[in-house]
Amino acid sequence: MSDNIKGLEEGLYILGGESEFFPEDNANNNRTPWWVWAIIGAVVFATIIFLVVHFMSKPSNDKVTASSSSAVKEDVTEIWYNNSDVNLPSCTMVSDTLIDSIHLQIFTPYNTVPMLHVGPFDTIDADIVFATFAADLGYDKGKIIGSFVCEGEVLSYGGGRKLGYCAIIDDNITLGVSENSSLFEEAIESGGYFFRQYPAVDNGVMVENNPKNAAFRRALCMLNGKVCIVATFNRVLMNDFATALVKLGADNAIFLIGGNAEGWYRTQDGSLHQIGETYVKGNPNINYIVFRAQ
Repeated sequence: MSDNIKGLEEGLYILGGESEFFPEDNANNNRTPWWVWAIIGAVVFATIIFLVVHFMSKPSNDKVTASSSSAVKEDVTEIWYNNSDVNLPSCTMVSDTLIDSIHLQIFTPYNTVPMLHVGPFDTIDADIVFATFAADLGYDKGKIIGSFVCEGEVLSYGGGRKLGYCAIIDDNITLGVSENSSLFEEAIESGGYFFRQYPAVDNGVMVENNPKNAAFRRALCMLNGKVCIVATFNRVLMNDFATALVKLGADNAIFLIGGNAEGWYRTQDGSLHQIGETYVKGNPNINYIVFRAQ
């Protein structure tokens, strides 16, 4: 038996090199040498540093794969984007309705290809059928809030409180609510699109949100099997708007940037109309969800 491991049942041995034995019944020699405590302290300190670095670098939200044991079960709608009509050109159909004293305007783009766009927007483009702001921008240098993928490139990570998402993969739109979505990774791999927003409706049920201020609202919805954008004419609370969307028949919906944010839609006669007001220019992270003519 080697000198490094013999006598383990009799007392304390230090592994490596010559072993020193400190009998338990020898009170004068029972004190542990200072260099032992130095080694123990170094090991503990190294362990703390490793744990801090490990957890600080641990991916959050969509950066975590959906197979992770910590992932929240994904809630994905089965309704896919299918706004096609052979009897219509590439255009936006507009209708109005009133629900619980909330005046709603519904924009339904037909025969289009959905995508995200980041940066200055060219309204002269004749293929634009509908466009409006998508993900929020932070006050800190105007960065995109929440996970954001554009043409397979990750521009932002993390969802924060925004658990709603829109994924555009192979020209199909999926809306859902999940802390971690496998569609984030799929959008990267397929060269698709993905962004985060507050959820409004999840499988026909209103999702409650904390903000209490009344404002002009806008949402991206799955309504009667079609994708549409719903906006309010009057200032309303987030929860009141979400409730109105449920009564309207929305299966799933996420909020979009509302207020007087600019947007455009093209009608059957080919004319382009603006909604909202011109947004402050100059921020390279300004982003839109765009429906272009097929």
